[in-house]
Amino acid sequence: MNCCGSVGETTMDATYVEWMKNLPIELHNEAITKLAIPGTHDSFAFYLSRHAGPDMDANLRRLHVLISPIIKNWSITQNLTFAEQLQIGIRYFDLRVCRTTNESQSKRSPFTFTHGLLGGLVRDGLEEINAFLNQHSKEVVLLDFNHFYDFTDQCGHEQLIELIDEIFGAKICTTAETILECTLNYLWDKQQQVILLYERNRDQCSAYMNRIGHFFQICQSPWPNTPRADDLFRFLDEKISTTRSTLCVNVLQGQLTPDSATIQNNPFSSLQSQAREINRRLIEWLASRQRDPSLLDGVNVVICDFADRHFAEVVIKLNHKSLTSL
Repeated sequence: MNCCGSVGETTMDATYVEWMKNLPIELHNEAITKLAIPGTHDSFAFYLSRHAGPDMDANLRRLHVLISPIIKNWSITQNLTFAEQLQIGIRYFDLRVCRTTNESQSKRSPFTFTHGLLGGLVRDGLEEINAFLNQHSKEVVLLDFNHFYDFTDQCGHEQLIELIDEIFGAKICTTAETILECTLNYLWDKQQQVILLYERNRDQCSAYMNRIGHFFQICQSPWPNTPRADDLFRFLDEKISTTRSTLCVNVLQGQLTPDSATIQNNPFSSLQSQAREINRRLIEWLASRQRDPSLLDGVNVVICDFADRHFAEVVIKLNHKSLTSL
């Protein structure tokens, strides 16, 4: 599925379409792990089919044909395509991938996204991101591949890395030995726009994979795993109450995880209706924070469900707070 964004650049503030390019010059030599970066949770799940994915709960799998609309309402996590997310300033993408079993689809892409239900083809999603990067040479994205399902020796990590390499090629940062080297000036100088975060042990990766990416298991993304808003914000407060290392990417997850009771009690509701109030509180919470997780109250990547322009703008603006106070 190739979903082209409907949000035109002419209707967007160029400050946020190219916000990295427009950051204060003082930040051009700061590591990417010290910047405040808006991202999305299950970034690809703006489109999901009715077909069960390999990550669907076994109990739901037995019933999914009968209750597919309910499952879908609680599985869709975004309402903007990759292109539209990029237009509002999203630069971190949370990606879950499985092997394609549909023979007709596999000719186009051996992998598809999945979140309980099968999503679009990985190739189409990455090509959409690459098209944006082609138009905006000073914007950088972080692609976090962190869940893999049904991979085999014949169709697995090496094939996925080959696909990523085929699409992005020289845009992938392969020269930095540590993430701290990845400043905007460094990436711009080398014309690199993609930081590949791959949650797989380096020792399990082939030599081919090591040649095109160094960043294995350097993403710290603690999962709140709660359906209750107050618990979520207590969790977030705890995470920023101590300083954290900038040798890794620090992700704050600002979304609820509905449990079975939530869904059973609200079968005709959706994750989107739940996210409205959470995002309102998250935006208020973020307004009093600062960039850089090595500081108290500092943030790096912040993600949520159903991200919109207001959310992205609040995160981006943390980079413009008085630098002298940092």
